[in-house]
Amino acid sequence: PTSYLKSKGLGKVCALVIAPGPSVPAITPGLLEVADGHGFPVLEASFDLHFVTLARTVIESAVETERQRVTTIRRLYDVYWQSLHARGTIEDQISALEGATGWALEVHDRSAGGEVLASGRLAQQQRATRKDTPSERIDIPIPGAGDVRLVAGSGRRPVNDPPLLQHVGGLISLELEYQAAERDRLRASGEDLLEGLLDETITIAALGTELRHRGMTGPVAIACWSAGSGALAHEAVHRQTFLRDCAPLLKPYGSTLLGLVPRDLELLSAIRDRLGDHYVAGVSTALTANSSVPEAARQAQLAASRGHETGQRLVVYGDLQDHAGFLPRSVDDTRALVRKVLGPLIAHDRRNDNDCGLIRSVQVFLRSDRALQKSADELGVHRQTLVYRLRRVEELTGLKPAATEGSAMLWLALSAADSANLSLDDVID
Repeated sequence: PTSYLKSKGLGKVCALVIAPGPSVPAITPGLLEVADGHGFPVLEASFDLHFVTLARTVIESAVETERQRVTTIRRLYDVYWQSLHARGTIEDQISALEGATGWALEVHDRSAGGEVLASGRLAQQQRATRKDTPSERIDIPIPGAGDVRLVAGSGRRPVNDPPLLQHVGGLISLELEYQAAERDRLRASGEDLLEGLLDETITIAALGTELRHRGMTGPVAIACWSAGSGALAHEAVHRQTFLRDCAPLLKPYGSTLLGLVPRDLELLSAIRDRLGDHYVAGVSTALTANSSVPEAARQAQLAASRGHETGQRLVVYGDLQDHAGFLPRSVDDTRALVRKVLGPLIAHDRRNDNDCGLIRSVQVFLRSDRALQKSADELGVHRQTLVYRLRRVEELTGLKPAATEGSAMLWLALSAADSANLSLDDVID
């Protein structure tokens, strides 16, 4: 019926009324079957029915429905405006929209397996009591929010007004976009803060208020998420639902992502899993007001390197001592480690009367958190000269100073020698 009506220019007709008579074709089962398949009403009426009156009734009903929709939409925007002024959470705003529509509302992230991003109180109650069924739920995409959908279930009223539901989705999209923009702003400022901590122009003690503002009120640490090799896919990790109440300081370094984060292993594992299956996470010891963040970063990198070696996906630096033979436990062990890792560099510098200073170059490079220009400036050499020296280090030791594993092993050997008060000149004969 609908295709026929459209062919006659009657595409907006919502029903067909037939008055049986001698010259009117009978209503057949086939006609009713096709009409049912299209959800198109077919009504039978007598000739006594005044069709003009029927048409007027239908039109007045449509006008009244539209008037009610406009009233509801106006109330929606009023409620949303009031919730913004109340500075409530997104759950509070969705609950207010539930009150205006009579529907149970949830926001689902399909890219995260349908995870619920936010829901109103009515939807939460229904989920707890399983009051509604999937057939009573309608979902629509939320514009501009990725693969996120608004799910509406019957509450005080059935969900029977798709245009109104689109308005609700538009209002929720505004809040989601605002939240995303705020998360992006915190991510950008967090990179600057972490950079300052790593080059020691900022101290942990000076960031107490900022960290609390970011939801980090307990112990914090430096974490390193390492892919070993390959591209680092980290751009959207700060927008994940599990970070909604916490905004860590994150900064990419090559194939690793460093972060000042809550010392919450479950949270760190969630970030690791979101980055990818091939990532491992290394965690430093807990930071204090007097901690050295560059030192903590090296601890985290070393732990991540150990994770790649052992197949563990999360390694805490303090637990590394449980691995026999990994950290030196005596002066003899320390000397053996330093000889194995740094021996070729010590011999090279001795042969060249320290003119090239490979050991010194590595020390400055690691202390500067692998920043080439900063290291070259401290050494008083051209940047390209330092690049050449680091290549020689790799040739002699097989360890790449700019890579996670190489820098971790070189730093471990240097730190072990320093902790044992071991002179590098005494390591090799």
